[in-house]
Amino acid sequence: MAALKVLQLTDLHIAPRAGELMLGIDTEAYFRQTLKHAVDQHGPFDLALLTGDLAQDPCVDSYQRISRHLSAFDMRCLCLPGNHDDFDLMRIYLNSGKLGCDKRLVLGNWLIVMLNSQIIGSPVGMLAEAELEFLEGTLRAHKRLPTLLAVHHHCVESGSPWMDAMRIRNSAAFLALIKQHPQVKAVTCGHVHQAFAKREAHIELFATPSSCFQFTPQSDDFSLDDTPPGYRVFRLGEDGCLQSEVFRLPIRMDDLDRNAHEY
Repeated sequence: MAALKVLQLTDLHIAPRAGELMLGIDTEAYFRQTLKHAVDQHGPFDLALLTGDLAQDPCVDSYQRISRHLSAFDMRCLCLPGNHDDFDLMRIYLNSGKLGCDKRLVLGNWLIVMLNSQIIGSPVGMLAEAELEFLEGTLRAHKRLPTLLAVHHHCVESGSPWMDAMRIRNSAAFLALIKQHPQVKAVTCGHVHQAFAKREAHIELFATPSSCFQFTPQSDDFSLDDTPPGYRVFRLGEDGCLQSEVFRLPIRMDDLDRNAHEY
């Protein structure tokens, strides 16, 4: 059996109205380019993970437009909320056909678990006690399946103090829990608008670049980087091996407004 191919897209920041700019760019246009590039270069995919901040100022129309863009590619998609999202709206308008907000999926011989780290009204992440209980029960029930976890906020330091102030508050409890389960192969997140790859015990920890603007790595304060939009591709082997790589659009980010502070 060939390895499963999973696409991660994150931090779309789609505006309420088509064509509206954020930080000087059309985030929706960049999302469409990023999605098309991923499918053209690496598809078809067995699954796409959208890991939060799908909308900037969430409304029905923003999620309906996201749904249309994704549905055009006819692939299974699972969606998570970020700190900017309205999860109630997501569960209505990103929940048809192959699109959904399911919390777990058995894909081949892999388990995919989607974790909600949203605190409504706050940019900071948190995994509620009920979320950790759900995770613990799910991992105990699927001990033999290699597992990939997806969450919006990061659980380890990125190296940017202003961003790390918003990571998952109870990261220590989360990491302690998953380290008890050897089948957990990796955790992937969004939120930081940059790529990193780290390791805790047996678990790979990934962050994936945004499909629009990126933040400057190792920055003390809010700062935009010239790095273009990107996405992450996972290859999940039948033997439980996991490979991952980040890809980016072959463009220059010349239109960013570095004097704006809309994030």
